[in-house]
Amino acid sequence: MESMEFKHSGFEAERTVAMLTILDNSVLAEIDLPLGWFGNEHIRAVLETASSLNSQGVPAEPTTIAERLSDSRPGVDWMSYIVDLCRNVIGHRNSLNSYVDVIRSEYQRRQSQTIAQRLIADVADEGQNAVDLAIRELMDLNMRNRSYDYDAKAVVKAGIEYTEKAFEAAQNGGQIGITTGLSDLDKATGGFHGSDLVVIPARPAMGKTALMLNLALNSNARFGVISSEQGVEQMGTRMISIQGQVSGARIRNGSLTDEDWRSFEVGARTLLNNAKFHLNDDPVITIGEIQRQARKWKFTHDIQILFVDYIQRIQPTDSRLAKHAQVEEVTRGLKNLARELNIPVVALAQVNRECEKRPDKRPGMGDIADASIVEKEADSIWTLYRDEVYNSDTHDQGVAEINICKNRHGPTGAVRVVWDGKCFKFRDIYRGEV
Repeated sequence: MESMEFKHSGFEAERTVAMLTILDNSVLAEIDLPLGWFGNEHIRAVLETASSLNSQGVPAEPTTIAERLSDSRPGVDWMSYIVDLCRNVIGHRNSLNSYVDVIRSEYQRRQSQTIAQRLIADVADEGQNAVDLAIRELMDLNMRNRSYDYDAKAVVKAGIEYTEKAFEAAQNGGQIGITTGLSDLDKATGGFHGSDLVVIPARPAMGKTALMLNLALNSNARFGVISSEQGVEQMGTRMISIQGQVSGARIRNGSLTDEDWRSFEVGARTLLNNAKFHLNDDPVITIGEIQRQARKWKFTHDIQILFVDYIQRIQPTDSRLAKHAQVEEVTRGLKNLARELNIPVVALAQVNRECEKRPDKRPGMGDIADASIVEKEADSIWTLYRDEVYNSDTHDQGVAEINICKNRHGPTGAVRVVWDGKCFKFRDIYRGEV
């Protein structure tokens, strides 16, 4: 007969769960993890056989389990094994979740070791590809440990806990979401929230990339930026211009004054000391590469929010798809990424030029280029508009409108902010200012 020594790490937790299951088959329905995660192959075989018997309407009793296993896996005295398995085990059903947590943790440890060993073996030949694969597998492992199945009690509890946190934050003058740095926008949206996809569409020259950078720098969070339109030098100088409030044009043409240089140095120093961010400026990045990059940033730097510039520039996995299908794949990929990493994803988008043929040129959701799917997938859509772009005599010089067209979590409507085009800065409008 095959030798069976109980030496596997976490064995006592697995043994207790098996004993509870044999005594009461209904425990099977409460084991909130795949049976394949049990490390001891004999216990796993017992539980899988018990589950199979139950699915056929047959009580999973020791004798029945042993008979089935003797037929399918001969060479083991299964009856003796089951008796030994249950001998001197002290366990309580009301502690089942604790045993399951131990089993889950042990599974994660074993899988992590396997991934690490494969990385060590492969990194010399495959380099960065091996590292990227290991990071993706570790992230996937973490996601598989998360349960997506909730009963009514858990749902209500989650709602109460969220409301209590929001109330406490509001009492202290804050909010749960990541701040936008714009007071009226925060009041309307509660800031950025984990798992949300926020899309900001606008026509060219409205300042949507500048708005994105303002939101990122205002967030006081660790963030990542996917910049497929502008390179690292442009993004770096823009960030310094915003942070130091120094003329972007003078930075670009090299005509900084002594005062400008002081402001520039303040901006650069502030960024280096306070901001924790990472940027990818690949001009032909695919949605799959964005997902891989974001997972890597999340795993290695724990980013709290991701910004993407912009949806229509992101490459699909299949370039032969029609444009609307490409945008659909990218949009769904970004929404899935937000849910997977439980972080907000803020993505810019282009707007059709048809809106410029209307008397009121403010874009709406229906003007987003190639992307009716954006209306469905996005949790929030904020269009950006500056009247001075079209009307030189407007009373709204230096004013931008952020129009909240869709907001799953609150009101819609326009938020007016100050736009300082000289240094790409958006800020609150103060009373009586404009």
